[in-house]
Amino acid sequence: MDLRLLSRHLGGSRLVRDYLDGSATASAFYRGVPADARSYRAKARDLSQGAHPARLSAAAEIVRPAGPRAENALRRVVEQQGFFVTTGQQPGLFGGPLYSLFKALTAVRLAEELQPVVGGPVMPLFWIASDDHDWAEANHAHVVDPGNRLHRITVGPAADPIPRALAQIPLGDRGEQVIAQLAACFPPNDYRDGYLDLLREAYHPGATLASAYADLLAALLRDTPIGLVDGAGARLKELARPILRAEAEDPLASEEALTETAGHLTAAGYRLQVPLARGATNLFFDTRQGRDRLLRAGSGFTLRRSGREFSSRRILGVIDESVDLVSPNVLLRPVVEGFVFPTLAYVAGPGEVAYFGQLAALFRRHGVEMPVVAPRASLLVVERKVARVLERLDVTVDDVRDGDRLQARFARDEMPDDLKDGLKRWRTDLEKRAHEVSGASAAIDPVLQGAVTKARNSGLAALGALEKKVIRAIKRQSETVAGQIAKAGVNLWPGGRPQDRMLSPLQYTMRYGPDFVTALRERIRVLAGETSVEPAGSLPRSDETP
Repeated sequence: MDLRLLSRHLGGSRLVRDYLDGSATASAFYRGVPADARSYRAKARDLSQGAHPARLSAAAEIVRPAGPRAENALRRVVEQQGFFVTTGQQPGLFGGPLYSLFKALTAVRLAEELQPVVGGPVMPLFWIASDDHDWAEANHAHVVDPGNRLHRITVGPAADPIPRALAQIPLGDRGEQVIAQLAACFPPNDYRDGYLDLLREAYHPGATLASAYADLLAALLRDTPIGLVDGAGARLKELARPILRAEAEDPLASEEALTETAGHLTAAGYRLQVPLARGATNLFFDTRQGRDRLLRAGSGFTLRRSGREFSSRRILGVIDESVDLVSPNVLLRPVVEGFVFPTLAYVAGPGEVAYFGQLAALFRRHGVEMPVVAPRASLLVVERKVARVLERLDVTVDDVRDGDRLQARFARDEMPDDLKDGLKRWRTDLEKRAHEVSGASAAIDPVLQGAVTKARNSGLAALGALEKKVIRAIKRQSETVAGQIAKAGVNLWPGGRPQDRMLSPLQYTMRYGPDFVTALRERIRVLAGETSVEPAGSLPRSDETP
């Protein structure tokens, strides 16, 4: 493949950075150290002591293996009482942003690394949060065409204004429309038509964004041992019933547990990733008016959006008889996951690492052991066409994030020496004369110094404006450099944002085929850390095989 994968820092809040750097203060809010095998070994011992073979067999029934390797991995986990490494994400059009694939492949690699550590089978799982109702966040994807133009492909607004779970909204003919838009962004090659066929199978009229996301993810990860879990699945909700019921029986206990940890976090100087609202429970309830958050109200509940009231007995009855109508929020979901599956580790993005730091007391409140939280891989894809630009201009991948600033820098470098020197002397002379006049005028009236300062500042501002006009003129004459900077920028920082938060995995699989997924997987390490991280601007030499 004609590309290079550069490792990047994951980023995130100070809590995340401190935790990943091994700070004792931050690590106190988590279980173990993500790069230390001993953390996972200790977690495995705890899980083995509380093993529930029947629960594991039941959990295995809700796992969808992505392919034959996953089928074998699931069978071994059940037969040998193994473990899981989990991760997950809300569904998104065309696989969501790249980081979804990075999370899945990090879970795959961590599971492989952990098997010799714990002495048993470890399977990666990807939890698809299909009960999420944020349509606006899930309904679009971004790709860059061969002309280096960024395209936002979207299925448009939800047909129903009621906030329904993504698993409940059929796509109809909109799937065919967005596939046509995607196809127009990629010229024919050895891979494009095969992926378009996969998309047509996934995005059929009866599909939902959630089901199509699962089908595409399974296809992309078919050669890995990963399994998929539908977060809105009825059988999953049945297995999670004890946690959901305990939450409804005593929501105040969970609120107090979260408040306790929040207090410790803020006392340590960290901010909360997920703000806590007094009276808000960790449960959502599906009604005819859509998915809504349950709030405590006396001895019962109300719905946050509609204000509709329910007795505690009514909600407990729903959990007992129609548990599929109830779902956990972002804070309770990891507890549910740890209860249903024997989870060694959770692979998290920076926001998730941060909110896991809020959950220690909530896990304890429900009698569930917290998993080790491991960071997902953070990679930057640098294609050869982009690498050539960076090499030609002698800039780094970070330089091209602000194209205007970089162009201005080049324009200053290209400014004729006599003009550059003239502007510099002009500025120096202005400062010198202002200083002379200021001293002389002060002898007449000290108030005049303010007028001199104002005149000097006006002159400097005028000089600055003149210099900007000169730079703009040079930039207009340097269209080639401007185009090259824009080309690199849109591929590395589409829309000015990190590549992995914008571009669909199809951006690269449509061009490089399944080898792209293989290359990502081989590049990722967790336990040993990123042992061969290149500097941000490091690129392969022209004679180097990527």
